[in-house]
Amino acid sequence: MALFIFDLFMYSRLTYLIALATCLSFSKAYSQNDTSHYDLGRVRLDKKFTQSITIKGADLQRQPFANISDALNVWFYGIYTNSNYLVYVVDGNIINDVNAYNINDIEEITLVQNAAAQVSGALPQQQILLIKTRRNKPGKSGIEAAGQTNLVSIRNTSDITDLKSPTNVYHQYYLSGYKNTDVINAGISATYLRDVSPISATQQFNIITPLGFDRFKFNGYADVKLGANNTLSATATYVPQITRFNYDNVDLYNTSDPNNQIQTNIAEHAKQNLFNGGIRLNSQLAKGLQNSLSATYNHYNYTEDNNSKIAGAGVGPDNFQQTNSVSKNIDRKNVLLLRDNLSYQKTIGNFSIEPAVDFTYRYTRDSIANVTTSTTYSGTDPLTINQLVNSSTTTNHSYYKRKDYLLTPSLSLAFKNSIDIQGGFVTVLNSKKDLIGANNTDFKRIFPFASTSVNVSSLAGINIVGIKLYGSYSKQNRLLQSDGEHLNDFTNGNASNSPLNAEYYYLINYYPSASYNMLKAFNVYTAGADISLSALVSVNYNFERGGLTIPVLYYLPYGSNGSITTLGYADSKYKRNRIGVNFNVINKASTRFITGLNTTNIKQRSNLGTGDIALGDNVWTGGWVNRLEIERIFTGLDILYKTGEGNYANPYTAYNPSAMGSSFSLQNIYFGYNLKTKQFKNLEVFANGRNIWQNKKSDITDNRRFYGLGFKLGL
Repeated sequence: MALFIFDLFMYSRLTYLIALATCLSFSKAYSQNDTSHYDLGRVRLDKKFTQSITIKGADLQRQPFANISDALNVWFYGIYTNSNYLVYVVDGNIINDVNAYNINDIEEITLVQNAAAQVSGALPQQQILLIKTRRNKPGKSGIEAAGQTNLVSIRNTSDITDLKSPTNVYHQYYLSGYKNTDVINAGISATYLRDVSPISATQQFNIITPLGFDRFKFNGYADVKLGANNTLSATATYVPQITRFNYDNVDLYNTSDPNNQIQTNIAEHAKQNLFNGGIRLNSQLAKGLQNSLSATYNHYNYTEDNNSKIAGAGVGPDNFQQTNSVSKNIDRKNVLLLRDNLSYQKTIGNFSIEPAVDFTYRYTRDSIANVTTSTTYSGTDPLTINQLVNSSTTTNHSYYKRKDYLLTPSLSLAFKNSIDIQGGFVTVLNSKKDLIGANNTDFKRIFPFASTSVNVSSLAGINIVGIKLYGSYSKQNRLLQSDGEHLNDFTNGNASNSPLNAEYYYLINYYPSASYNMLKAFNVYTAGADISLSALVSVNYNFERGGLTIPVLYYLPYGSNGSITTLGYADSKYKRNRIGVNFNVINKASTRFITGLNTTNIKQRSNLGTGDIALGDNVWTGGWVNRLEIERIFTGLDILYKTGEGNYANPYTAYNPSAMGSSFSLQNIYFGYNLKTKQFKNLEVFANGRNIWQNKKSDITDNRRFYGLGFKLGL
């Protein structure tokens, strides 16, 4: 009853906020300007006082990839910028998956280097990326098309000399149209993506259907001006995807003796559907008073069918067995997010004050089901194994739902556009009954954050060199984590082993326990500096320190000579350093040449109960990026690298390979030409490649090589 009253109270508050914001939205008109802030989903930060790195979407359009992290790693944190480390905020929406968009629909991507990322949905060590989609396209109307086709093979890094890589084909085709008027800007786009992962085969290994998926992306947007002080924006995304894989292993142990042969057949088929829909009303209620009211809905459905057959040697001479296994995994997830952000900006002399409050309501519902049927047959001839031995069926189903109410007030004070101090806190308004087993010790409701920045050059009157200093702090736990679902590809797991579902499983069944406290809070600190030595050279340095809980496999003694493996959790502390140097060598209308080099190191200490272990201390990773445009010629070259020995400090993946030494990869290369024609607004053709060269012991990519051609045109 108490929970019902609390929900009713919060719904009434939410209804009141919506009604108030809607009514006030049609008050006296004032011009709007919300491009001065970064919207992290729960917190807004002034761009002038926020350390960040921004990449134009146009600098990534000529690369073949299905997961955008494969194109971003060279720009940000090297091998640490992967799908496990990234949280995306698309146009202020923290539940969207950026891989549902074509890169041609993205205007720019911004990495925010501020501890406020942790109170906006990112876990410690994770990076929050702000995605700004392309909406203000040129002219009154237009049609755009782009496409790439690449041959894909895989390197042989093993000691087996007879491994042969097949050559598969990668495709991506894009078509969009838009219409602009004085009142409405609207557009739609469609993408077909075919990605494949070749598998090297021997005479005993036969690929029937290579691992690959077909993904369609449908996106639409509309921005409507409601008078001079209101803008209503709507977005819709639908992505269906099918993944297939089928192979035979004719002779697992490579022997001609039928009594020792094991033969397998594996067939996998998975369907995914992702839908995102959202509506946002941006209003200028009065001079300096802005309000943003939004509602978004995310639906994700994953269905996977696995069929396996294992046949071969049985329990004795002339006794063979065959086991057929059929399983179905189903994951359905729904997230409803309602948000209202109210802010006021006032300038008094040299001072600027900006109070703000953000209210977020989030409803999450997730269900996972698994049905597995296993049947065993026997026979005296390996070719006719048809006598039924036994058959069994197991069924597992888990269901999870949660409502979150988050209130985030903040206050920003600035002096002469040179010094800024911003602080606030996220308040969890949930009842303790919303979480199983929560107690007074670990159930925290208030998570503070603060940041400051100083423009040293402006204060000191220095014009030759630009120096900005930054610092930030936040406290958070998993209650603040974003609950968006992501499309699976070759780097993401399926429904049965996704990290998100694992958290639900342990929350429902094992929380609280001595080995895992989901609600434990950690502090995150950042410091940084941006130094502009001239208009051509700039340096970016960022430091982050924090703590988190990581999954660890423990090997426990069992019996006199054995051991068992169990999953536990250990507290971990880390320090991350990143430095980047960027050169704007030429930045003219007809010629542009930029180059940049960056490096990152994460030092991590984990307490496993028997003492601390170090991860990643000697590993440095990053990228070297280059873009050159001369008249109608353009080219790009990116190198991804890792140096040093030690384990990756990557707590968000179960696969932690040991560093084998230095690794280098020619991550991306392209060369093209802009054609001048009367029929098209623009037409470009190019040749591109990805990972076309890596050193023999390189272990920093999936070892796939891409060679291909592409085009882009506008009507």
